[in-house]
Amino acid sequence: MKVSAGLNKTAAHSILIALYAFSTLSVHAAENDMIWRYAMHPGDNLIHFSRAHLINPNDWIKLQRLNHIKDPYRIPIGFILQVPLTLVKQVPASAQAVQVSGQVFLQLGAQAPNPSTLVPLRLGQALGPGATLITKDNSKVTLQFADGTLTSLASNAKLVLDTMSLYSGGAMVDTKLRLQQGQAETVANPKHIKGNAMQIITPSAVAAVRGTKFRVDADDTHTLQATLAGQVSLQAADNEVIVNAGFGSQAEKGKPPMPPTMLLSAVDTTSLNSQFTHLPVVFDMPDQAAAVSWQGKVATDVTINQLTAEFTSAKPQLVFEDIPDGHYYLSVHARDAYGIAGYESVHAFTLNAQPFAPALVSPSAGERTGDARPMFKWKTVANAQAYQLDIAKDVDFKHIIEQRRIENTEYQAVQSLPPATYYWRVASIEMQADGRDDQGPFDQVAQFSVRPIPSKPDLHQFWIDVADNRVNIHTLPPADGLSYQFNLDNDANQQKDVWVKRGVETDYQFLLKEYGKQTLYIRHADSDGVVSAATVYEFYAYPE
Repeated sequence: MKVSAGLNKTAAHSILIALYAFSTLSVHAAENDMIWRYAMHPGDNLIHFSRAHLINPNDWIKLQRLNHIKDPYRIPIGFILQVPLTLVKQVPASAQAVQVSGQVFLQLGAQAPNPSTLVPLRLGQALGPGATLITKDNSKVTLQFADGTLTSLASNAKLVLDTMSLYSGGAMVDTKLRLQQGQAETVANPKHIKGNAMQIITPSAVAAVRGTKFRVDADDTHTLQATLAGQVSLQAADNEVIVNAGFGSQAEKGKPPMPPTMLLSAVDTTSLNSQFTHLPVVFDMPDQAAAVSWQGKVATDVTINQLTAEFTSAKPQLVFEDIPDGHYYLSVHARDAYGIAGYESVHAFTLNAQPFAPALVSPSAGERTGDARPMFKWKTVANAQAYQLDIAKDVDFKHIIEQRRIENTEYQAVQSLPPATYYWRVASIEMQADGRDDQGPFDQVAQFSVRPIPSKPDLHQFWIDVADNRVNIHTLPPADGLSYQFNLDNDANQQKDVWVKRGVETDYQFLLKEYGKQTLYIRHADSDGVVSAATVYEFYAYPE
C-alpha cells in the first residue's frame, strides 16, 4: 500500500525507511543508489575513464556491456554512464567538526585502555570512520562531510561515524552514520551531486538520503519524521508512505506508518516579550491549533548553535530559570499529538536582571501610613554595594519626587510627603573595576499612601451612664468624614469584644450581657476604615 502527500516521489530527493518485524526500523536506498551516474565530457572515452576511475581498468568491458555501448572510443558528450560502485576506486573520507557548543566529547575506541574515556571535541577537528561523539545538556555539534552534507547533533545524543568513503578521488561520496540516541537534523548533499549516498542508522531506523533536509526523532519503538525539504519514503510492516516537504509521519514497530500529516506552522512570536528584567524568563505561547507541547532552546547566536538552555513543556509556556544577562535567541517548535515537531520560529530577546533587585519591605504594597516622612526598608542583595531608590507620584515613574543613591537598606524621606498616593522602587548597584556603577533593573513597585491617621476621640465629648442594664452613650457629632467605633470588653470574665459597633455618628445605647468591670474603647474611623488610637472608659455594672 502506498500513501502520498504533496509532490510525487523523485529519486533525487528521497528517504526510504522500512520497519522489520523483529527489532529494527530500516531505511534502504533504491538499487540505483549503488550506481554512479557519470556524464561524459569532451574527450572522454570508456578506456580513459576506466583507467582514471576503476579499481581494475580492464573492467571497461563490464561498463560497455552494462551501458550497451557499441564503440568504447566514441561516446556522445553528456551520455550518462552508469558505473557500479563496486568497480570504482575508493578511499576513506573524513568529517570535520565545524561547530561545537557546550560539552561535546569524543569517545575513545575499544582499542584504548579505557573504552569509556571521553575527551573534549575540538572545533575543526577531523574525524575518521569509527569515531563516536557524545553531547551533554545544552550542547550541540555540527559535522561537515566530504560532499558538504551537514549533520547537527542535539543535546544528550550519541553518534558513531560508521563508514565514510570517497569514490574516484571525490567524484562521489558515501557516508554511513549510527545515531544511537538523541536527535539529528541533516542537510544532505546540498550540491545535489548525482550518486552521492548517505545513511543515518538509529536503533529503530535507517535513513538513506540524497539532496534533502529532514529531522528524525527515534527511540526503540517509534520513529518521528519531518520533511523540511525534498521527500521521504517511510516504510514499515510492508507498507510505504511518501512524505513530502511540509509533512511528517510516525512509524511504530510492527505497524504500518501512519498517513502523512501536515507539519505545524511556525509559532507566531510577535506577541512574545523581548525585554526581561528578572528571572525566570517566561514565554507564554500563543494559541495554536493541534499543538500539544512546545520545545524551546535559548542560544547566543541566531543559528541556535551556542546553546544556553533548553526547555520542553506540555503547557503553552516556556520557562527558563537561570540564564545570565545578555542578548539571546529563542528557537521554538510546537509539537502535535504524535510528537512531530513543526517548523521553527526564532525570537530575539534581551535579559538584564543582574544585579538582582531587592525585595521591598516597607511601606508594603497598598499600605497606608500617617507618617509624612515614612521609613523605606528593603532586603539586602549579595554583592550590592549601594541601591537606587525612586519615589514617584505615578506607577510609570514619569513624575519622580525623590531619587537617592543609598549605601544601606533603609531610608527616611527628607521632606514631608503631602497626603496622596505614591509609588516606590529600588535597584541594586554593583561597583565595576573602573569605579563605575553597574545598576541592575528595577523589579517590584509598591504603592502606598500618606494620609493622616484619625486622632483619638476626646473623652470630654462623651457622657456615659448605665441604667437598667443599659449603657447610654451621649456624644457630640464626629468631625466630617469620621465616625465612631465602640468595642466593649468584660474584664470580670476576661471576654474581649463582647459588643462591637462601627459607624456611629450620634447618641447610642446597648444592653449589657455581663456584670462586673467593663472597658469601653472609643475610636475615630475614617471612610477607608482606618481607626485611631482608642480612648478608654471603664465602669462597673451591678444587678439592680
